[in-house]
Amino acid sequence: MDTDTPPAQDAPLQPPAPFQALAHLLDGPESIEQAAILTQALKAVPDLQRWLRERRQHVVNTLHDRDKISYTDMAPHLDVTPERVSGIARGHSRSGGKKRRGQAEDPGPDGTA
Repeated sequence: MDTDTPPAQDAPLQPPAPFQALAHLLDGPESIEQAAILTQALKAVPDLQRWLRERRQHVVNTLHDRDKISYTDMAPHLDVTPERVSGIARGHSRSGGKKRRGQAEDPGPDGTA
């Protein structure tokens, strides 16, 4: 059996579980409209990641402050260490963009954050 053979192009792959709502992008025959929508979605991935990080930080802080759930108790549910949960709560990103809770971003050269 040849293990270097790519998967069949006519068998559309389903998106990962958290993104099943995007599966409709595979409906119908392939079209330039599909390609354009997929391109727009790909370009928006950094914005999506930023939004997901901000929402996760908000939820972690709410659970910690309102419900008094410790970082240690949250860690196994998030599949990270308690120290990482603490970093999430403070807005630290493993990608290097560190922003503290409630801290505004430094303005860029044009005065925008």
